Amino acid sequence: MQENKKSPLIPWLKGKKKLQIAVIGDVILDEYLDGHVNRISPEAPVPVHLVTRTLHGAGGAANAARNIKLAGGEVHLLSITGEDEAGRHLRDLLKRDKINVSGLFACKDRPTIRKTRIRSSNQQIVRIDWELAQSIPSEAQERILRHLQDLSYDALLISDYGKGALPTDLLTQLIADAVARGVPVAVDPKGRDYEKYLHATLLTPNRKEACDALGLDPTCALSGAELGRRLQQTFGLRNILVTLGAKGMVLVPESNSTLGDTPIELPAIAKEVYDVSGAGDTVVSIMALCLAAKAPLEQSMHIAQTAAAIVVAKWGTQPVQLDELEVALRGRPDSRHNIFSTQQKITTCEELQQILKEPASRSQRVVFTNGCFDILHAGHVSYLERARSLGDTLIVAVNSDASVRALKGSPRPYVSLDDRMRLLAALACVDHVVSFDEPTPIHVIQALLPDVLVKGADWSKDAIVGADLVREAGGIVDTIEYLPGLSTTSIVEKIKTS
Repeated sequence: MQENKKSPLIPWLKGKKKLQIAVIGDVILDEYLDGHVNRISPEAPVPVHLVTRTLHGAGGAANAARNIKLAGGEVHLLSITGEDEAGRHLRDLLKRDKINVSGLFACKDRPTIRKTRIRSSNQQIVRIDWELAQSIPSEAQERILRHLQDLSYDALLISDYGKGALPTDLLTQLIADAVARGVPVAVDPKGRDYEKYLHATLLTPNRKEACDALGLDPTCALSGAELGRRLQQTFGLRNILVTLGAKGMVLVPESNSTLGDTPIELPAIAKEVYDVSGAGDTVVSIMALCLAAKAPLEQSMHIAQTAAAIVVAKWGTQPVQLDELEVALRGRPDSRHNIFSTQQKITTCEELQQILKEPASRSQRVVFTNGCFDILHAGHVSYLERARSLGDTLIVAVNSDASVRALKGSPRPYVSLDDRMRLLAALACVDHVVSFDEPTPIHVIQALLPDVLVKGADWSKDAIVGADLVREAGGIVDTIEYLPGLSTTSIVEKIKTS
């Protein structure tokens, strides 16, 4: 991400300086134990999960802080951790993104909140939590309040996970500090007592949270707009943004708003959902940035909805990146959208090795696939989009002309290597394209050792070239179903007979 990047579509980048957002709430260390199950334990009738890779991420208020930082804002994170390895690990993760952790205080006799998710073949089996959901000590509350009072900030974000970092008395004082400065307050709420959020500018509950606060069954017939209005009337609140998952979101503005009393409904952006973890953090973070920039609420909703659609298409708790948000708002496929963009994606195995060693790439989940891709068609596009959804970076290895000819015979390929690579590079879901001359890409796989190796479902996982190498390195091997009736051969036959 460019430090001074400006965009007419991103309201918080329009000023001369970065907007400062103070984030306060429960910080969480997210842990993922990836692997696979292939036998039942002899000790008890339970599956044996063989861990092949351990991943860590910043969750809760820490994830909100990452969203703000990586979307182009500046962030001050205030919270507590335990004096333990999990707390130290969380600090290291935040420092990696250049997030100031001076307001993150270590507290004795209290563990860092940690959520461990055990995943087998991309499916979550069980989650294990470490936490002490009690109010933080009074001295920790005082340190957080003093730290906030010493800061200069343009918006306050309250990330309440109900784990004890935000006792009511502290919360009241935090919001009062912001109100006294004339600074907007965005809240991701939790629990039933929403009176504690009085005077906040905006609350962003999901449907279940809104129902919980009102003592209602989440399956009740009330619409999102009706829930938002009831929250306002019951607790004396201002603007309520109820997120509705696949049904989008609805904003119920305060009665004296320039928007009037009519709720604003925004349908969800059509996108395949892979993991909703952290989507609420992204929505409230983008809304906080927009409030700080004094952007219209309707525009802010659109930006937050777009950001949420990006993060739910990723595995695990991951923030939105400024470049990908700008691209999505422009409605164009490629963040490097210029005359050289496709050529920039075409690279060599050696160059890819260097790219993957760069700090920005180390936390990325790399997906690898390969094929001839002769006469690119909708089946290829669907396959590659699904492959890209398995990680953060998709590398496509393409058979050279000689390699295709050896596999398919003459007159294949119908399209030259240069043209095939250029077409693949033009796809938004493809990040890098590399060619190989051998019958298989085994040397490329050996050099790159991707996190995910994927092929079509006509392959058995054990027969996929490089599967053993990837698994030994801690990666996973997966397959994807093809769209029926689509192939280069069928297209050529149709042309011949037409």
